[in-house]
Amino acid sequence: MTMARGAAPSSLRLLSRPLLAARVVRRYHRTFGRLPMLFPPAKYSEKITYKKLFDRRPYLTLTSDKYAVREYARAILGEDLAPELHYRTTDPRTIPFASLPRRFAVKATHGSGWNVIVRDARALDRRTLIATCERWMRSNYARHRDEWAYEDIPPQIIVEELLDDGTGRSPQDIKVLVFNQRVRIVQVDEDRFGDHRRLFFDPGWNVLPIHDFVPQTETRPERPSRLDDIIRYAEALSRDTDFLRVDFYQVGNRVRFGEITHTPGSGLSPIYPAIWDDRWGAWWEMNALT
Repeated sequence: MTMARGAAPSSLRLLSRPLLAARVVRRYHRTFGRLPMLFPPAKYSEKITYKKLFDRRPYLTLTSDKYAVREYARAILGEDLAPELHYRTTDPRTIPFASLPRRFAVKATHGSGWNVIVRDARALDRRTLIATCERWMRSNYARHRDEWAYEDIPPQIIVEELLDDGTGRSPQDIKVLVFNQRVRIVQVDEDRFGDHRRLFFDPGWNVLPIHDFVPQTETRPERPSRLDDIIRYAEALSRDTDFLRVDFYQVGNRVRFGEITHTPGSGLSPIYPAIWDDRWGAWWEMNALT
């Protein structure tokens, strides 16, 4: 069912979570210098805010879980595109460093940005890494920026294959924004853990005049040879919702699936010029939320 304008939940529903509502609206105002319009929302940032307040589907928890989403994606796509999983645990002290490859990535399943890139295990401070993982295990990311979907994810640590572009740098991070099962934006991040740069493209690989807090890439990257496949995968993975962002990597000729995000930047990362906040919002026809 499509939510028509005026059919959004009443503002009275905010009273059921007054502290959450106040905090979310205050953070939005601090970022954008205005209060969000929520009944109904129109801008992209307002729709992310609306989702944070009202969307409580278990599907969001399933697909935000960095371990569970691997099987979800495999079942839909019919192939396993996730990086090789070396180890999974709830006790970081059990990580079998001696049997791991020289290079790997360590991530928490229940948050965003909680990862450690290990490029040479021989130089690794294991004690510090374990302490970092234990801190993640004690932390609740959902309360960091009021992203409900992370609240009930079972805290785990996963150790994965480390992907690179062949030079030792992280491969292009190809973040695909899908609005109502249609890819509209392809965000390309270069060297995320070094000299981080970013450009925005349309699906035809035309650079869009959009920027945010990450500096723009100085030279236009070549179109990924598997971009058509990436777009097809992303649209397939969007079948159960009205908006999401799917992250992929292309390593050589291989496509690798990264993660699914439902509230990119928690709706608190402005895009410029601001007209794109309106355009992205217009592309997103929100479904009725239960």
